[in-house]
Amino acid sequence: MKSYTDKRACERHNHAATIQFSYFNKEHFYEAQTLNHCAGGMRFKSEVFLKPGAAVYIRVKKIHPNGICKGNCRGLRSVTLAEVKWCKECLNETEPIYEIGAKYYEPEY
Repeated sequence: MKSYTDKRACERHNHAATIQFSYFNKEHFYEAQTLNHCAGGMRFKSEVFLKPGAAVYIRVKKIHPNGICKGNCRGLRSVTLAEVKWCKECLNETEPIYEIGAKYYEPEY
């Protein structure tokens, strides 16, 4: 079985940022922290379980000073729609925390 790392099509960049996300066309937002990103998507952690296949609206709320990228940081979109590709619970946390992989939707133009 391949790991999530094996499925990456683009080079990942570590970049700490606080994001807000919601299910597409829903009003309630949740906060999360990015773990890494690339031109095709991002990985973030959240207290909310997201169902794979769900469409989410994501926007960057704050880029952390210690999260400055070294080298090429293309791919961190400030506002985007994405599809949840996977969601897994982190068992080493005291409270439920989920890591989520999201793939950006490509523009139709």
